[in-house]
Amino acid sequence: ENDLATLIKLIRNKKYKIAEDVGILSYNDTPLKEVLLEGISVITTDFQKLGKTAADFITNNAEGEVKNDFKFISRNTL
Repeated sequence: ENDLATLIKLIRNKKYKIAEDVGILSYNDTPLKEVLLEGISVITTDFQKLGKTAADFITNNAEGEVKNDFKFISRNTL
């Protein structure tokens, strides 16, 4: 989040227009990213599935490697 704030400050200081001169694409969605700058575009993991998978691993004393789903959410910064 600190890097995102620094980036937004830099863009504003340079008088760039977001989604016109520069785009912002962030990683992992948060409520703040949903409302900041009228929405920041993100690539985000499916946190519900991630939590369920982790719980299943713990409950079943399992080990392994799992690919978790992710999605792209396009908002006003691209």
